[in-house]
Amino acid sequence: MKKIMNFINDFIFKLKWYLKNRFKINRSDRVKEASKEFNEYINSLPRGSFVIDVGANVGKFTNIFLKKGFKVHAFEPDPIAVNELNKNCGDDIENLKLFEVAVGIKKESKKLYRYRKFYAANPETTIGSSVLSFRSGKDKPFVEIKCIDFIDYLKNIENKIALLKMDIEGAEVEILEKIIDEKLYKKIGKIYAETHERFSHRIAVETVNLRLRLVKENINNINLNWG
Repeated sequence: MKKIMNFINDFIFKLKWYLKNRFKINRSDRVKEASKEFNEYINSLPRGSFVIDVGANVGKFTNIFLKKGFKVHAFEPDPIAVNELNKNCGDDIENLKLFEVAVGIKKESKKLYRYRKFYAANPETTIGSSVLSFRSGKDKPFVEIKCIDFIDYLKNIENKIALLKMDIEGAEVEILEKIIDEKLYKKIGKIYAETHERFSHRIAVETVNLRLRLVKENINNINLNWG
């Protein structure tokens, strides 16, 4: 009987979150609350805190982190976005280390598909580019990029990571699952990730399974409602 009740409860949980995020029900409220928590958290961190910006794009958050005196590792594979990021943040060579690569669970080459609204003259339109072809479409333009094993990278970080911010257009769940598998979330103060359930059924299913895992394993430092 207990197994049946657990199955029913898990099903209700997943269905609720699937519908909420697949169809953006009250999404703006959740994002607003998560953004408030994010801002309060970074404002509480002392200068010199070590943060990782995955999916740095043109440097919006990288710049915020640098202005607060944080040590920043920024990951951005798009060459157009990297060029703009360097314009926005490149002067702070003491506190910024830029990795011009994508992140994944293994080292490989990938295609970065341009978002349908991409316009080369406007670097900010690179924000929707994704390594997932169904996010943009296989018929869309793409660039070849390098991808590092992000799990190995995290394992080699000796210092406490105050913050991991992740916005990688649908590719975040696989990495977060691996971070949990390897218990690496324990060496990170807070993880804020933008999830992308609204873009596909597949991403929605993967993300709702991750949400349930966070609850069952009582992991409280990963926020999936940000952004």
